[in-house]
Amino acid sequence: MNRVLAIVLAATLAAAVDAAAQTSTERQACKPDVFRLCSAAEIAAAALGDRSGIYACFRAHRSDVSPACDRVLKNHGY
Repeated sequence: MNRVLAIVLAATLAAAVDAAAQTSTERQACKPDVFRLCSAAEIAAAALGDRSGIYACFRAHRSDVSPACDRVLKNHGY
């Protein structure tokens, strides 16, 4: 992955993770799952304010979500 794309994805990911998690600890719990489970298009859409793709991604892959991120999602009613 080229450096510019990596920087854009990192910034986009921060916005996407904010959709499901509000604290730094919660963001860290879900960050690996977003990268592992969600598509680049879902992450990019979240950065533009459409967080439905991230939620759909987590719903579609609920059994694959890490225990830490699962707790975050449950704490936020998902």
